[in-house]
Amino acid sequence: MSKAADLAKLLNNKGRILQTISTNDMTAASFASTSSTDPKTVISGAITPSATSSKILVFGFISIGGLYSNHSAAFDYIGVRLKRGTTVIGETTDLSTATTVHGGDASGASPMHSVVKDAGYSASRPASVPFHFVDSPNTTSSTTYNIQGVIEHSGATKTMLRNIGGYNYNNDELASGTCQLTLQEISG
Repeated sequence: MSKAADLAKLLNNKGRILQTISTNDMTAASFASTSSTDPKTVISGAITPSATSSKILVFGFISIGGLYSNHSAAFDYIGVRLKRGTTVIGETTDLSTATTVHGGDASGASPMHSVVKDAGYSASRPASVPFHFVDSPNTTSSTTYNIQGVIEHSGATKTMLRNIGGYNYNNDELASGTCQLTLQEISG
């Protein structure tokens, strides 16, 4: 950018971080009957934008996996769904390009904000799944962001774990992670 553009941006105060809300969860929990059609909220946070033109930067990661006694093989994927209140944000609503890529009907695909590959035995090895999205809530009311976890295996529901491995052993296979959510208001 030119110095004049930088000065104009500074004078307009666009792009400034106006507030930061951060939360983390370090507790283990289980969520029964989880699938791509029934994700579970793992961590939430609320922010009140100061102007309707503000953007909200939503970022962090969740640590999730599966319960070994409920599923002892690999999952299709481990994913994240983002919601502003009850509205899904940050994922495609148009699967036509997936249909084009695969040369067949992909309308049954499950859009997610982000996914990670199963570690090969995810029941004992939770994954940290990142997320990052700029939202335009167009409000000055308190806005809650719900970060949902998904463990998917051929459409079946499974027990998802937060912040803990799926084996009930007192060793390194009982890995313990954390979940982190940061919300930043950016002037628009």
